[in-house]
Amino acid sequence: MHIAYMPERGGSVHADAASSRPGGGFTTLCAAAAMGVPAAAASPLGTGPNSFAVRQQLVEAGVDVLTPELVGDIGVVIQLIVEDGSMRSVVTAGVESEPSRDTLEHIKLREGDVIHVAASDMTSAHSASELSEWASSLPPFVTLVVSVSPAVAQVPVEAWETIFPRADIVTMNSREAAALGSTLDAHRHGSTIRSYMRADAATVRRVGERGCELQLHADAPVISIPAFDARIADTAGVGDTHIAEMCAGLLLGYDLETACLMANAGAALAISHESALPVPTRDQVENVLETGVVTNILR
Repeated sequence: MHIAYMPERGGSVHADAASSRPGGGFTTLCAAAAMGVPAAAASPLGTGPNSFAVRQQLVEAGVDVLTPELVGDIGVVIQLIVEDGSMRSVVTAGVESEPSRDTLEHIKLREGDVIHVAASDMTSAHSASELSEWASSLPPFVTLVVSVSPAVAQVPVEAWETIFPRADIVTMNSREAAALGSTLDAHRHGSTIRSYMRADAATVRRVGERGCELQLHADAPVISIPAFDARIADTAGVGDTHIAEMCAGLLLGYDLETACLMANAGAALAISHESALPVPTRDQVENVLETGVVTNILR
C-alpha cells in the first residue's frame, strides 16, 4: 500500500494505491534467473491460491521448484510504503515456515552451487532448527549465502550460532547489522557477528545511497563499493534484488567484489520504479555498469 505518511498510534491514513504481487524469495529467484543463471526454489509451497500463483510465475520465470507441495498456503506480507520510498512490513507465516530437513537433504547439489538462506525463513523454532542445521551440514563445494533480513529480532540466537560457522557470505543492511549485533552482544557479552563466522568468510553490508561495504575475510580492510545514482520510487525488494544479483555474479564466475558492484547496479534499477517487479535483466544491469546511468526500466 502506498501512503502519504505513517499514521500515528491509533491513527489512520488512506492508501493512494494498493496492489498484490509476490515478493521476498520470489524476487530473489526471479532476479537471479533474469541474469541467465539456473535458479531453483527449495522453500515449501502449498496447495492454496497464493502458492499456485507463485509456482506458476516461478516456472514462467525459468525457476525450478524442488520441494513437494504442502497442504495450506504461503504467508502474506503487508507493506506500507511512504512517498520517499521507505516502508514498514507486517508478515504472516505460512507453509514456508514448515521446511523439512529430510526433503532438503534429498536435493541434489552440484559443485559451484550457491545456496541462499534468508533469516526471514528462520523466525519460528521449527524452521530455525531445520534450516540452520541443514545449512550447517552443506558440503564444502557449495557457497552458502546467509541474509540477515528485517526479521532479525525474531530469529532464535541458536540458529545464528548454528548457521554462521558454515556461512561463506553474510549479507545485511545497516539496520539489520546493528540489530543483530545488539542481539548477539546481549546473548554473549562482547560477541559480534564476526565472532560466530569463520575467519575466511565474507560480510556484505548494504549502506543505502552509499552502496555496500565488503569485507572479504576477518583481517581484510573494508572495501566501499559505490552505489549508482537513481531516483528512489520504492525500496520494496531492493535487498532481495541486491542478494540475487550478487549470487548471480558469483555463479557467472565473477569475484565477490565485482558481484557486489553488479548487485549495486541491480538495486539501483529496482528502486527506480514502484515494486520490485519486474526484476532487472542482465542487459539492463550490464548497461548500468557500462554507462553508470540508471533509468526507470518500466519506461
